Amino acid sequence: MKNILFLCTGNTCRSPMAECMFNHLCREQNLPFYARSAGLYSNEGSPASDGACAAMKERGLSLSRHSAQLLTKALVQESFLIMGMTPEHTVLCRKRFPEAPARSFSPGISDPFGGSVAVYRAVAASLEAQLLTLLDDLTAEYQQ
Repeated sequence: MKNILFLCTGNTCRSPMAECMFNHLCREQNLPFYARSAGLYSNEGSPASDGACAAMKERGLSLSRHSAQLLTKALVQESFLIMGMTPEHTVLCRKRFPEAPARSFSPGISDPFGGSVAVYRAVAASLEAQLLTLLDDLTAEYQQ
């Protein structure tokens, strides 16, 4: 099983949604990947934002068990790949942990924090499209 880490700022919006959707897609497709998420500036133990929870609930998924965590050396070492929501997240990750196998979504995933459920819904749709591409790429890499 290859561990993928999704990284954002507070680990309450984008990265938890990415983790949730990615793990759901992997279960559906029986793929050998498992996601976690973290934030560069997380308030440890914070739940997922209400908007993120609502956007996932609309997809039949749940963030009820999410608990925000900070990016740590242990998480970096356990990760096959770290996906930053933006290039800035990836740069900051590599500044803290130069060995980090980090790259970012392109285009970056905008921060919905404080937005309406419609904003979170749009971010979830953007994430889903990029997660499907990422899974195709990871599956091809893994099979080599």
